[in-house]
Amino acid sequence: MRRYALLFALLFVPAPLRAELPVAPAPRPVTPTAFDPKAIDDVVEKALTEFKVPGASVVIVRDGEVIYLKGFGVREKDKPEKVTPDTIFPIASCSKAFTTTTIAMLAAEGKLKWDDKVRDHLDYFRLSDELADRDVTLRDLLCHRTGMPRHDMLWAGLSGDSGEVIRRWGRGKPSTSFRSKWEYSNVPFTTAGVIAGKIEKSDWAKVTQTRIFDPLGMKATSCTWKAGKSQSDHATPHYYGYNKSIIPIKWDEIDHAGGAGCINSSARDLAAWLKFQLAGGKFDGKQLLAENQLKETHTAQMLFKPEGPFAIYFPSKVTRFSSYGLGWFVHDYRGVNCVSHGGTLTGFRAQCMLVPEKKLGVFVLCNMRPSFLTEAVAKTALDVLLGLPSEDWVAFHKTELALFDFNVAVAKVKRSNDRKVDTKPSLPLKQYTGGYDERAYGRAEVVLEDDKLWIKWGKFTFRLDHYHYDTFTVVPVEPKDEIVSFDRGTLDVQFRLGNNGEVESVKFLDQEFKKVVKK
Repeated sequence: MRRYALLFALLFVPAPLRAELPVAPAPRPVTPTAFDPKAIDDVVEKALTEFKVPGASVVIVRDGEVIYLKGFGVREKDKPEKVTPDTIFPIASCSKAFTTTTIAMLAAEGKLKWDDKVRDHLDYFRLSDELADRDVTLRDLLCHRTGMPRHDMLWAGLSGDSGEVIRRWGRGKPSTSFRSKWEYSNVPFTTAGVIAGKIEKSDWAKVTQTRIFDPLGMKATSCTWKAGKSQSDHATPHYYGYNKSIIPIKWDEIDHAGGAGCINSSARDLAAWLKFQLAGGKFDGKQLLAENQLKETHTAQMLFKPEGPFAIYFPSKVTRFSSYGLGWFVHDYRGVNCVSHGGTLTGFRAQCMLVPEKKLGVFVLCNMRPSFLTEAVAKTALDVLLGLPSEDWVAFHKTELALFDFNVAVAKVKRSNDRKVDTKPSLPLKQYTGGYDERAYGRAEVVLEDDKLWIKWGKFTFRLDHYHYDTFTVVPVEPKDEIVSFDRGTLDVQFRLGNNGEVESVKFLDQEFKKVVKK
């Protein structure tokens, strides 16, 4: 699915060729300054131009008041409808903080505890690592320390049912040992959302609506892609291609991901969310969540190193420590304590940054990926409002995006140079056909059509072009409207022969699928 493209790029693009940035200087006192909205106007307009993003919206809250609320650009490229403060965007993984807030509310009412074992609330939840399976808690799920990687293709292309995704993810291969390393993953938040729905004898979407959206007056906010897109004022997603094209695409249909990233909202509605988070769980004079439970979500639970793709979001020149709370990144920004989270779908980006001690928060939404408009604008807003020295974050992130594509180009050239020419498969193509099974990923079918091998898995069909020996290049073919964002990565399949000279397995999607032996 298109949303797999980001994961795909992260898995198959080599580590960036990046000069080491200087370590952040010691923190210095900062004080809020008088606010000039022109500074935000200017950075958004500059970012729209430099990143070629069709549209964006921004909301800033300080001391319980909305001090900035504005839309920019257009909802869809080459169309006249403007983005307004009421334009609906998916907020993607910024939804995770809503899920942990719901769990915090249940904890405050004694309906669960953060350190409850997951299995006590969802009996079919299992992990393939014996220790993790026995001891994993809700806290472990919500701070990314289960030892499990994303396995995002399970929900992106194989199943549209939350329960099945959770079961399959649990059968997947761990990437590290339990609680030893932070590793970002989506399905744990899907799981937490299912548990919240089960406790309330409902589902995640209804619980979130009842406990958060309704009390905060977030009338335009929803939890399904159909509800978001049905709003008359909604943004169209765009994909920024490796060839520099900007293409309007469909909304990602990811309702089964639930609490991991399915909320759609507007800048105006998100103002209420910022107020609630910055007021210690209070809104409109009512304490909706006990302050100590809200603080628990903002408290560091697991250290992580901002390496690989995360280095872009937490550059060393402004970050001295980095950790993850419960649905939030907990870190410093130029010496100020901050909680934040970004969100990414195929054609949308979102970024929320809070400075609780200064009662300051910003939320930025845009309708194109990849781009770093949301990060550049959010960081600039904090600089302006905290009286920090100015930094050209648009230029910084534009360089990062160019570097990302440069590394993609280097990877493509290297792969071409590594190819062993004038080789051929070990066996006739017909002998590679058949079913291949993997414990979590299920059945992949290899077929021969028009003298070409094809692999069919879930909703995807890929053509296999011979690379060398028994390795083939995967070329996405179906679904046609979802293959555009595979353009920055290259995926191979490698058939492996047994001692008898026959095919016994294929490595596909970084998993080992065993060939089904016909009885």
